[in-house]
Amino acid sequence: MNEYKLQYHYPESSIDTAYIVERTEAAARKTLIKRFGKEIEIDDTELVSTDANATKEQERETLEKIKAMVEELGPQSYLKTAFTGVYEVAEMNIEEDAAYSFPGRISLLEEQLREMGSKYNAAHSDAEVLRSQLDHAQEQVDALKGRQLPAWLQSAAYGLVVEELAAAQKRMEQSAETMAYYAEAPQDIAFAEAVKSYRAAKERRGVCEQIVKGLEALTEE
Repeated sequence: MNEYKLQYHYPESSIDTAYIVERTEAAARKTLIKRFGKEIEIDDTELVSTDANATKEQERETLEKIKAMVEELGPQSYLKTAFTGVYEVAEMNIEEDAAYSFPGRISLLEEQLREMGSKYNAAHSDAEVLRSQLDHAQEQVDALKGRQLPAWLQSAAYGLVVEELAAAQKRMEQSAETMAYYAEAPQDIAFAEAVKSYRAAKERRGVCEQIVKGLEALTEE
């Protein structure tokens, strides 16, 4: 874009100066008159720069013209397909004073997806360990049914199950946070896996609560 220095004055007034960014001198004169009124008289115009940045309004107007031109090419246009998602990135740049690019946005989203995948894998691994521990605890409780447990063993078993109960509750909370993060994209695989993890943790919590009740009943006998 070109930047022009324009000197102008109102009738019977002193000369003022304005700087206008436009494509041509004629466009700069037109913008000046639109900005200050038709009654002004332009005394002089000078080109001061040929690499000035366009204004946000000029960026918006140009983007709308591009959209209209591409739309005229038809629904199966190669350009229309290529521009999918690009307009949105351009609008973000204008509104946020940013410098995003379409490939850059894709790279960022892919990185976020990889990060979420790593977190899910870690959560899935933790859930498997928890499931194994709870199964083992359940086997121990089943084997001890009908027996009178020593006080120390009851206390140890109770502490183990309470610990597993807290772990299951924590896993439910973490899964719930993941589901909330992907609430607007329930079709995402991370959302589906978070639901599975939540349900598994909830089931284990129920098992732990039953075991705790059983141990407390033994203590009362």
